[in-house]
Amino acid sequence: MKKTMNSLAALAAAAAPLAGQAEPVPTEQAVSYRFSQYQEADIPESRTFSDETARYSIDIHQLGYRRPLAGQWYLNSELQYETMSGASPMQTYKNSEGQSAVLMSGASIDESRIDLKLAPTRYFEDSVDGTLGGLLAISTENDYDSVAVGAEGSLNLMNKHTTLMGSLTLSYDVLAPTDEFLSEARRRADGRVKRSVSLYEGVSQVINKNLALQIGAGFTRLSGYLSDPYKLDDHRPGERSQYLIDARARHYFAVGGGAALHLDYRFYTDSWGIYSNTLETRWAQALNAGRFSFKLTPSLRYYRQTQASFYRLTPAEAGEYSSSDYRLSSYGAFNVGLTASAGYGRWQISGDIQQYMSSEDMMLLQTPDDEAPALVDYSIVSLGIEYKTL
Repeated sequence: MKKTMNSLAALAAAAAPLAGQAEPVPTEQAVSYRFSQYQEADIPESRTFSDETARYSIDIHQLGYRRPLAGQWYLNSELQYETMSGASPMQTYKNSEGQSAVLMSGASIDESRIDLKLAPTRYFEDSVDGTLGGLLAISTENDYDSVAVGAEGSLNLMNKHTTLMGSLTLSYDVLAPTDEFLSEARRRADGRVKRSVSLYEGVSQVINKNLALQIGAGFTRLSGYLSDPYKLDDHRPGERSQYLIDARARHYFAVGGGAALHLDYRFYTDSWGIYSNTLETRWAQALNAGRFSFKLTPSLRYYRQTQASFYRLTPAEAGEYSSSDYRLSSYGAFNVGLTASAGYGRWQISGDIQQYMSSEDMMLLQTPDDEAPALVDYSIVSLGIEYKTL
C-alpha cells in the first residue's frame, strides 16, 4: 500500500521561506541525490499475539534535477525509489484480561516503490507579478498505483509585500492487494479506486524587514475505497472531507551569518470525527567561514489528535463502520530533528536526523482510557549531495 512519508517531506522544507515570498526566475541548473533510512522501533513483545515484533524499515533514494527552460519557465523534477521490509499491525483488540494487544502480520513484508514528479513553473514579472506552475506525479508499486496532477499559482501585490497563493491537486489511485487469497477484504479491494481533490488558498504578508506572516486554509475530498485491506475488520466510510487552517511566521535575526525563527501552527478536522493540532518551531542558523557556508536547523514539533468516530477495539455490529488502525486513535507525538548543510562553490552536502515518539499519554489533556500499543516510534537519517552545473 502507498505509504505517506510526511516526515521526509518536512525534511526538505526545514529551512524554506514562506510560500509567497517572491523570487526572480531561477537561473541555476542543479542535480542532487539523497539517501534516507526510515526505521520503526520494534513493537513490545509482551503486547503482540505472535513472535513477530520487527516493524517497517524503508530505504529511500531520491534523484533530483532542476533547470531553466525556454523563456520564463523553470523545471523541478524528482525520481524516487524506495524498498520496504518488516511487519505491520493488522489489528488491535482487547484480550481476555481487558488489555489492549496487537496482532502483527505473520510474514515479513517486502515491497518497492517508484515515484516520478515533474513540476514546471512559469514566472511573470511584467504587467502581472507572480507564478503559475503545474504538477505531474506518478507512483507505482506491486499493490498500488497512483497518478496526480495539479496546478498552483501566486500573485504579488503591494510592491511584493503581499502575496496571494492557491493550488489545486487531483489524484486517482488503484489498489491491487498482494496475496488476495488470504482474506475476503483483499479480494474485495482488488481493482478498487480512490480519488481525491485538494484545494489550498493562502496569503503572506511582509510586516517589516525582519518579519513575514502567512495564513491559509485547505480542503480535501476523498472518495472511493478508503479502508485498509491488510487490516482485520477494517470498514471505513467511502467518503472523507478534510479541513485545515494554518499559520506561519518567520522572523529574521542578525546572528552569525543570519538566522530565522520559524513558528508554524495547523488545525485540522475531518468528517470522520478527528480533530488535530500541530505546533512546530525551528531555528535556521547560517554560518560563514571564507568560501564555505553552513546552515544548522534544529526543530521541534508537537502533534495531538482525537480518535475517529468509528475507532474501536471491540467487534462492531454488522453494517457498522469500525477500525482499530492506530492512526485513527487518540494520541500525541513529539518529533525532534536537526538539519545541517555545508556549501563550497557549486557543491553542497546536507544531513538530517529525526526522532519521532508517539503515545496516548502524550495527549497531555483528555488522555484516553484505552491503550494504543501499535503506535509507532521511528527515526529517519538522511544524507544528500547537490552540484550546481550553472
